[in-house]
Amino acid sequence: MENPSIAVESALGKENPPSSVAFIHRFMDEYGLDPYEFRIYTHMVRRTGGKPQGVCFSSISTISDICKISSRKTQQTIRVLINAGFIMQKKRKGRTDEYRVRPANEWVSREELVEIRRRLKDPQQKEIEPQSPDDVEVEN
Repeated sequence: MENPSIAVESALGKENPPSSVAFIHRFMDEYGLDPYEFRIYTHMVRRTGGKPQGVCFSSISTISDICKISSRKTQQTIRVLINAGFIMQKKRKGRTDEYRVRPANEWVSREELVEIRRRLKDPQQKEIEPQSPDDVEVEN
């Protein structure tokens, strides 16, 4: 498997890079994600093609390397994104977890996002139960 850093360097070294590589909608830009949440979410959107049926199989280590965020912070951030309804996680024993992006109409409100962050920082608080990817129909 190719090292993600080498793959990025190879892609950036091409002679004809695209003139524009991203468009971030105002809704997303102003939603209130912190820089870690925004970076990891947009990485997962890229990996899934932004489609609910798309799947991101990246390991925590790969996500950390590509996003330039520590593994621990990546894990914490993914928990926030799951609990806030931005992504779903399917645990796969002996393999990397599977992540899917969820439609914006399934995200919690900005106010609830602040509360989720607070709850997840306080170990005494009960974690919110995220929706299982098995509960969502996936079109092929």
